[in-house]
Amino acid sequence: HARADTDVDGDAPLRKRLRAIGQTVMDSAIDMAPGWARSMLQWQRVADTQGQQRNTEGSDGPEPTAEQLKDLMDDSARRLGKIAVIGVHGWFPRRMLQMLAGEPTGKSEKFCLMMRDALKAYLLESHGVSVADDDVSLFPLIGEGQIQDRVELLLAQIIGGNEELASSASESAPNAADPALKPSEPASGAERQAELAAEALMPPRQQRAAVLRSADTVFVVTHSQGTPVSAMLVERLLEAGILDATRQRVGLLAMAGIGHGPLAHLRDNVVIKYIESNTARELFELMDPSSFQSQRFVAALSTILHAGVRVVCVGSWVDEVVPLHSAIVQGVSHPHVFRAVYVDAAHYADDFLTGLIVFTLRLRNAGMYDHGLLVHLSGVVAGSLWGHWGHSTVYAEPAVYKLAVKWLLLSTATAPEPAHMSYRPFHAAEPLNPFYIPSIMRTLWDDPSIQACSSLRAELQRLVALFDKWAPETRAAKELRYRLEPVSCFQ
Repeated sequence: HARADTDVDGDAPLRKRLRAIGQTVMDSAIDMAPGWARSMLQWQRVADTQGQQRNTEGSDGPEPTAEQLKDLMDDSARRLGKIAVIGVHGWFPRRMLQMLAGEPTGKSEKFCLMMRDALKAYLLESHGVSVADDDVSLFPLIGEGQIQDRVELLLAQIIGGNEELASSASESAPNAADPALKPSEPASGAERQAELAAEALMPPRQQRAAVLRSADTVFVVTHSQGTPVSAMLVERLLEAGILDATRQRVGLLAMAGIGHGPLAHLRDNVVIKYIESNTARELFELMDPSSFQSQRFVAALSTILHAGVRVVCVGSWVDEVVPLHSAIVQGVSHPHVFRAVYVDAAHYADDFLTGLIVFTLRLRNAGMYDHGLLVHLSGVVAGSLWGHWGHSTVYAEPAVYKLAVKWLLLSTATAPEPAHMSYRPFHAAEPLNPFYIPSIMRTLWDDPSIQACSSLRAELQRLVALFDKWAPETRAAKELRYRLEPVSCFQ
């Protein structure tokens, strides 16, 4: 971390990346450090995160009134300027399975169009700002494969027409794959048509890097496996100088992202084990924080967050593929990350469970730790492969895209000081001890920070009242209610 501030380690982008990674290591090491080192590391983290603390705790002064906040948001909306939207689709099943289950609907083209329409609607409805279709450049990137291979494929679609940029990006790529790599399965007629449709939406290949570089606001919209792919892609674009979060506003919307891997029981699914490709099996490596893919993803997140990119992570209720704690990237903490959950109308209920998950997400968004409660709750709201489609319904909801716009405008309305990402690694595949849940609830109830906040304190009291009325129907929810019986005695 100290060497990153000197000239000996290379140019400015490299030193910037080393500094972010070094700070993340120090943040993660505090709890494991020996006593003589812990105070030094803690002091360094406090010194480096003063901007983060001021942003989350409001120690610089009173919070703005609703009218002042509206004025800030209106001004932020008027400064969007030229807009670019990058769409990155998630993992697609093998074509043999697509013949049985149907063609994937979560395509990059859909994400781009949904974001453009949501952006126009939100700005007009909430801020009176009109945006024409021609004011938004679309980049629906297409390319299947494993994570690292996809990063190279998608990057080549942006800078492939510029030999100098392509050469520079290839040299800086960690374990770079061949930029000309093609999917292992030959493209079908439908896929070739999709590629042509995507090409028609994008600027000419020779102009793409220049269009992105000249944009004032950039949205990256992704789903599932596309989340780690997009984080690494944005990292590469920042290093290449195509994106610059110091002069541009850059936002990443991750819908049902696979940050900590899929649902653990899917590893033993017959289709995954014997029929699917290595691309699907690779996703389970993200459950292990010591794996290469997990470390690359965390490093990329650290780099882009430190650079100033805003991130919105939206999990989905009854997601049959990705647990909630994975979709919201539970192990990462940073003031530029906003977390939310999408609940479709068929599964929504204003009950204790819904309220508890929303309350926990609010804690994380306020910079407070939930003591792992969301990890324990993820299994209760997980879906099944038979009868649930939460993994796909999230990207069909316009409000999800509007949330990304709102967070980018709100978080960039003022200029907070840079803050380093903290990371709490955990093994998502390890079985959980359910007896921790009541202890976590008691810890949250007694937390001085929560008790000092009138809105959070009132919400906790409301949860206790809702618990007595809660009559769950699923087996997992009934077991959760049984373990949380002490909640009814909280005072």
